[in-house]
Amino acid sequence: MLKEIFKGLESAYGQTKITNEIRSDGKAEVKSFTIKKPVTDQLWEEHIKGSEPALGIVPINEDNECKWGCIDIDTYPFDHLALIKKIREQKLPLIVCRSKSGGAHVFCFTKEFVPAILMRNRLIQMASVIGHSKAEVFPKQNTIKAERGDVGSFLNMPYHGGDKSIRFAFDDDGQALSMNKFFEYYNQHVISKTALQGLQLIQNTKETSDFPDGPPCLQTIAKQGAVSEGGRNNYLYNIGVYLKKVDPTGWENKIDSYNTEKFVSPPIKRDEVTKTISSLNKKDYDYKCKDSPICDFCNDKLCFTRKFGKLGSPDIDVTGIRMLDSDPPIYFVTADGETMECDPDTLHDPDKFSKHAMIHIRKTLLSTNKMMWKKRVNKLLAEMDDPIPAPDDMRIDVILQTALTEFVSKNGKELEDVMKRKAFTENGHSWFKFKDFWRFLMATKQWQDKTYNQHKTLRLIQTLFQAESVVKKIGEESVKVWQVKGLELKKTIVRKNKKKKADFEL
Repeated sequence: MLKEIFKGLESAYGQTKITNEIRSDGKAEVKSFTIKKPVTDQLWEEHIKGSEPALGIVPINEDNECKWGCIDIDTYPFDHLALIKKIREQKLPLIVCRSKSGGAHVFCFTKEFVPAILMRNRLIQMASVIGHSKAEVFPKQNTIKAERGDVGSFLNMPYHGGDKSIRFAFDDDGQALSMNKFFEYYNQHVISKTALQGLQLIQNTKETSDFPDGPPCLQTIAKQGAVSEGGRNNYLYNIGVYLKKVDPTGWENKIDSYNTEKFVSPPIKRDEVTKTISSLNKKDYDYKCKDSPICDFCNDKLCFTRKFGKLGSPDIDVTGIRMLDSDPPIYFVTADGETMECDPDTLHDPDKFSKHAMIHIRKTLLSTNKMMWKKRVNKLLAEMDDPIPAPDDMRIDVILQTALTEFVSKNGKELEDVMKRKAFTENGHSWFKFKDFWRFLMATKQWQDKTYNQHKTLRLIQTLFQAESVVKKIGEESVKVWQVKGLELKKTIVRKNKKKKADFEL
């Protein structure tokens, strides 16, 4: 039953192992990686038994569809019951589970597969409605490039250890549900594709009585009740920005009517309201989206579309990087929910990345400061899971082995044929001129000659196949050729540990 409920990508799954290292916050460091093998019944059985490591499932499948999504709230300690009450008050089709670390995995389930972009959009809206707009949303991608080896991002599954699990679902009273009770609860809250499409949220509409065509955050907060101590001044400031956009000349007279129990509890003292008005009069300030409580209910992509929303346009939201362990490596970058395939040079350079994004997702980076971009990329690289294993035909050693084997197999009849751009093999040894093999290699049109030039390719041949330079007497000439043992070409190449790179690697 769990396998059907959490059905996703079938060709790969994820696992997370605890290491011996300790993070700065005192928690054990973990190592996450993807295994490119089918998701089997046995994997689920081991997961429910509690065998380590737990099973991770990628929600988005090869058709870029999913039947479940999750808002991953990584906050500790966390009040699960308060969240459940808010979800039920808003009549949202969500089920709250406890994550291993004590946070919350908030799931949305559908009866059939739906486009991943639809699931993501609704989850992003619901995360904003429940005050957790900063939380990660799964699926992390609208699309994946499965045909290129991409597998998307996985989420660790609940009920690791069955009814003894600490990763359980809660009922409406905040009580833990057994697996069987979870199945009943699931049946109560799973929805159809049509229901997901038509889900009524305050952020679906521009029109509200309090902030028509205004920021979704202000609309949501107003609907849920007044802001109390801690966020009152920030909230009133942002209300002032809205009123100033709507009525540039009469906004000051209206701000007092918003400083009431309906919006601010208790209302802010008059002298503080005056300070807010004075601050807003100094210049045309925009919304303070990064301040609480606004940041918790933010939906910036939607806000930019509103007449009285945030000024300008949103920057590309780069939220994840996955690396395919090919040669050279391929990076799958999640940008505004879409997956872009990038080479290392493109990812490293903000201008190249911006141009690449313009071609593939029809957007450009608004800020291309190289230092800030590298900080941004470094953060995502640090969060990146272990590289995705690449198919053999995308490994540089296998490509080279195949080409060299094919070149040598077109064997000359005698040593003199080496002078005719061929290889000659005798007694388990093959001889050839490197320039002839290079010409053959270029003809295959599979070689990354910009990354692996002639010098680096020659070093690869020496390292992988124990090739050595020898001088052979051919006719009257002493000719420098390369010698490879024929048997070495048939051996399986063991990939080197990439933490210690060979000198021919970049």
